[in-house]
Amino acid sequence: MMSGSGLSSVHSFALTPMRRRKSFGFLTAGLLAAMACGPFAAPARAADQPHLSTVTTLRKDADGQAAKMLQFGVYRTEADAWVAWKAIVRRQPDMVADLVPRVSQQRPDLPDSGFVLRAAPLPDLDPNFVCRRIVGGGGSCLVVDAAEQPAAAPTAAPEDNDHNGVVTYSPDQSREMQEIERQASRLSRIAAIVPGNEARVDIGALKASRWNLCSLTFDDGPHPAVTPRILDILRGEGVRATFFPIGNVAVRHPRIIQRIVQEGHEVGNHSLTHPNMRTLSTEAQRAQIAETNRILAQAGADPVLFRPPAGRWNSDTLTAVDQEKMSPALWNVDTRDWFTRDAGKIMAQLEATGTIGSVVLMHTTYNATAEALPRAIGLLRTRGCRFVTLSEWITSLNSLATPRIAQR
Repeated sequence: MMSGSGLSSVHSFALTPMRRRKSFGFLTAGLLAAMACGPFAAPARAADQPHLSTVTTLRKDADGQAAKMLQFGVYRTEADAWVAWKAIVRRQPDMVADLVPRVSQQRPDLPDSGFVLRAAPLPDLDPNFVCRRIVGGGGSCLVVDAAEQPAAAPTAAPEDNDHNGVVTYSPDQSREMQEIERQASRLSRIAAIVPGNEARVDIGALKASRWNLCSLTFDDGPHPAVTPRILDILRGEGVRATFFPIGNVAVRHPRIIQRIVQEGHEVGNHSLTHPNMRTLSTEAQRAQIAETNRILAQAGADPVLFRPPAGRWNSDTLTAVDQEKMSPALWNVDTRDWFTRDAGKIMAQLEATGTIGSVVLMHTTYNATAEALPRAIGLLRTRGCRFVTLSEWITSLNSLATPRIAQR
């Protein structure tokens, strides 16, 4: 977390309580649902009719070749397609929860051919099942041959290699990361953000206190070019955030870690090598955490939160984190910048899901994230968010949950 000169007041608010206790308050699912259904959840007018909704996804057959896809129409402009996606998410969130949106031209060789809204292909996803779910929810869809899929735009070249903390996430990781976001909208336990803890916060207490906190969190890296750009934006906007760097990347960029600390942000721990923690023993997991803490401490940081890579954790993870006198930390809003790497798509995802109480997952390694960040901050501010670090977000809710905990 934050440490160093000029930050003692923040230390006393965010760090000391978290070192002393393991229980934190948490925003209930009811509050998230209530806010999501508030004035900012009005459906987009351009996509209220089912026939305007376009979703495409692919399924691979046994030979690994694309076999079928879902498709529901063509849009005049790319903006129209994204408006339609936002309406679909609002109207049928559970039915499209496994789909990551992506828009492409129907015919790249014909500029006026229109745009198709598609979704990221997931192995073992059955298009017929998804289609039935969408139709059952009041939408419409058609399962077609993959040969009819619009030609995709060339894939962008990687922005950098893993030496700068750029991580490529697998389909399995993709599913699990999306599941974390879905669970956050359903669970009333603190486990949605702090796994292993079941403290609750009464919605009435949050309303009475006019609680309106949000936290921007940035995983991976630090990246020598993109992370400073993100820091410049945060400084210009007057926003403090929480960074979860990878230890074996941070060791090569201590000055960036120092800058994060000096500018009032929080530094968490994202493991040493970004492994699947579930495949490691308790001792190996603790070593991943402890060595990263040592590296970050040399740069002036004092991490008290651990975010498991791709959100993968188990009971051994909780034991290892506790042994290091830390707490695990997840998120409840995923911008999916790790997949789309496109500023417009990042904003479309955030517009569909971001509101008061958001713990936003972004990454500090993609130029598209930096490009979208000013607009993301502006959007969340218009929805009532006051930005704090993740430790402060948790500590604030903990203070509201204390009376209920005391009654147990």
